[in-house]
Amino acid sequence: MNLAVFLRQNKIEFEFLEKKSTHRASDASRATDIPLDKIIKTLVFVNQDSKPLIAIVRADCNVSRHKLEACSQSKSVRLASNGVAEKVTGYPTGGIPPVGHKRGLPVYLDGQVLNNDYVWCGGGARTRLVKLRVQDIVNLAAPQICDIAIQSVES
Repeated sequence: MNLAVFLRQNKIEFEFLEKKSTHRASDASRATDIPLDKIIKTLVFVNQDSKPLIAIVRADCNVSRHKLEACSQSKSVRLASNGVAEKVTGYPTGGIPPVGHKRGLPVYLDGQVLNNDYVWCGGGARTRLVKLRVQDIVNLAAPQICDIAIQSVES
């Protein structure tokens, strides 16, 4: 998938930021000096039937599996393997954007993300972040807005 092409086709304002290759949001934050609460993580989970779903939270938080299960009406959810995540989104883990995935997947967005006008997120590669308007993410991803975050011990 080509994220820039997808964003242009949808007339979305965006800005890429090149950085050293990182796999975790905390490393991306340190590499770019962007505060963790201005970065979002797009994580792929699979439910009890191995059906993938996307969870989006601020990078200073983690996804509560219990809350995600309740929100998605799943019996259980677990983080997808890197291979599954890349197969269903078209992007490597550590670079998955919140929009423009290869497959249409159910998306669950933590309500705290809506407190920002803009956020930085995976830019389609581990060496790039992209700045997007939160409203554009909501319009493109059509997420279910719910409370799925727990405070991270990292932050």
